[in-house]
Amino acid sequence: MASLGLKVRRGEGEGFRRRLVEIGAFDRSRKIRTEGGDLYMPILELSCEAREELAGIGKFEVVEAEFQDEAPKETVEGLLGHKPSFEVVGDVAILEDPNEVAAAAIMAVHRNVRAVISPLSAVEGEFRTRRFRPVAGEERTTTVHKEHGLRYRIDLERAYFTPRLGTERLRVAGLVRSGEAAFDMFAGVGPFALLIAKRGAKVVAVDKNPDAVRLLRENARLNRIDEIVIMEADAADLAERYENCADRIIMNLPHSARDFLGVAMKIAKDGGVVHYYAIAPEDNLYARDTAFVEDAARDAGVEVEILRRGVVRSYAPHQYNIVIDFRVDKPPKEAEEATRL
Repeated sequence: MASLGLKVRRGEGEGFRRRLVEIGAFDRSRKIRTEGGDLYMPILELSCEAREELAGIGKFEVVEAEFQDEAPKETVEGLLGHKPSFEVVGDVAILEDPNEVAAAAIMAVHRNVRAVISPLSAVEGEFRTRRFRPVAGEERTTTVHKEHGLRYRIDLERAYFTPRLGTERLRVAGLVRSGEAAFDMFAGVGPFALLIAKRGAKVVAVDKNPDAVRLLRENARLNRIDEIVIMEADAADLAERYENCADRIIMNLPHSARDFLGVAMKIAKDGGVVHYYAIAPEDNLYARDTAFVEDAARDAGVEVEILRRGVVRSYAPHQYNIVIDFRVDKPPKEAEEATRL
């Protein structure tokens, strides 16, 4: 019997699947199927808002399709009777509550997990790091994480990383044109920068954290990406050097990116696109940060056009990680003086 499905290109399947799971629209009772160069994903009903979110990833069609039933799988929630808060990075699980029973359930269901750790602190400090304690398995915070065909060496105590931005990273990479100049202002271990470079962009990746930069260099070598400039620096100190140079700018520092909006607008070419990330309250998702963007544009003497606003993920109760994509339009004289990376 036919049921509701999402038809997407095979190369974009993982991004769509992740987002469908995040918004609760993926039908886990049925199997994904392949036909030629397309994937058919079993889905539940999609709201208008969900369709808009999915449109940011790529092209899709909602269709009627035949799906095989999926055999019930053992889940952590099923073993425990409740759903613990955790995420898996490579072969390490980060469990918010340091519960040994929950850790054992995670390792039983996720057979690839070799270590379960729990945070001792929130993300803190200039370098946005966390401290952890071991809960089960091997006592380490290092791992290799695979995402969208790339591998990343990660040390969770020395450089911030979350797999929950994987869909967003794929969305941005899908917008990249071969040969464009991109500037990642807060690159971390490189999940935005390297994926964009793999898509053919000429990338400058910057971070202040020496451990993050060390790992970023390792990850560039690991993935055989040579066309990238990696710098240990404060992006603000590079504004003059890279003025009017970037077609695309990534501002993934959600707690304080607003302090660098003027820098981003200086680095952007005329017509350059900025991806600005922030943490926003549920009752005021976009107004505050839209105002930050518009105020910074006024101070910089440029015009901005908001291209897209969206929720990337839930962050905390009644708080969300959001993105605002905007284009920077510069006065004619400044645009004429633009240089390339």
